[in-house]
Amino acid sequence: MSDVIPDEPISRFWSKIELVADIARMLREMPASRHTLVEVLNKISEVIGFESGSLFLINERTDALEEVAAIGQKINLLNFLRLGKGFGLAGWVAEQAQPVMIPGRSPETSGAREHHDSVLVMPLKVEGKVLGVICLGHRNPDAFDDKRQKVLEIVADQVAISIERIISHRDLEAKNRLLIKAQEELKDAQKQLVAQEKLKSVVELAASINHEVNNPLSAIIGNAQMLELDMEKMPTEMATRVKAIVDGARRISLITHKLLKIDRLVTESYLNGHGDNILNLHESTGEEE
Repeated sequence: MSDVIPDEPISRFWSKIELVADIARMLREMPASRHTLVEVLNKISEVIGFESGSLFLINERTDALEEVAAIGQKINLLNFLRLGKGFGLAGWVAEQAQPVMIPGRSPETSGAREHHDSVLVMPLKVEGKVLGVICLGHRNPDAFDDKRQKVLEIVADQVAISIERIISHRDLEAKNRLLIKAQEELKDAQKQLVAQEKLKSVVELAASINHEVNNPLSAIIGNAQMLELDMEKMPTEMATRVKAIVDGARRISLITHKLLKIDRLVTESYLNGHGDNILNLHESTGEEE
């Protein structure tokens, strides 16, 4: 019970506890968007009154603060100076990882009334790592005190834990997408490798068939051509058969020659889909039939 402020009504204390729970629920259930973070600032304003608020997160790529949500007038305190990870007091708090409260500036000493006479800046950090900064401003010089700073510190811890979980979940999803992409690319590469190995095997087989077939085929064609020389002396039926032998042998020769030109594997269904696929020799060589 050390966090309970002695002079604070118990109902007020529990409203702060409910605030932390509400913020945790919002960040857990709502999309991680600018709208959600604006709602977080609005929820904080219910317990810690402020007129202007900004929430900055550190961009991991640039290692610099970026405003991701804001309500009210912009808090321009030392924003002309770059301090640490950003400009102004927010940059200094992000670099030092320590809160800063500037209360008590009266209207007479603070200049124009549009300036914030009270400023409270709290780092968002988890295990020493700063994720961002919450900046609150008010024209009332007594708007912030040690009690409100303590409440904002508790809230900031919860916001930081929730944001870290969101970032971790987002990073995990990105890594999963990369992993899925890598797996798909690996599968494609494996398919290409298998196809290349199949093509290599077919080409080697085709070269072997060409060599083994051409030797006896040459003898067949040679003898058939010798017979063609005496076709005028042959009966018509015999001459027709000799011509068929010569034509068939030449066709076989063309086919074995084409086997050496295979550069891809294109198959087609055999017997109208009722048998195994066979190699489409003409498309596999890129030649017209």
